[in-house]
Amino acid sequence: MQIQKTNKFKRCVDGTVLKEYSVDEEVTRELLVYFGEFGTVKVLDNLKQPFFSFSKEEYFSIKGMVGDQTLYVRYHEEHMEESHELFTTMLEQWTPGNAGT
Repeated sequence: MQIQKTNKFKRCVDGTVLKEYSVDEEVTRELLVYFGEFGTVKVLDNLKQPFFSFSKEEYFSIKGMVGDQTLYVRYHEEHMEESHELFTTMLEQWTPGNAGT
């Protein structure tokens, strides 16, 4: 999975930085299983389109909808550089069919 474009950037009063990313594939449940190898994933299935959140405590969180191609990533400013590197590496190394291996 590759980042196609960064759409928005916002510095929040709580010291985090929010970025909106468009990616080249839809978010699947398989991708969320893969994310779970790096942190905590929660999925709200009781919605028309399931909502998910991922958290790598003290580094960053990701939110979005299953089936969308947009990811909202909130970085902790003090770890922003290494967090962004981890986030992009996670996306680049993910291969459909290999979750949980």
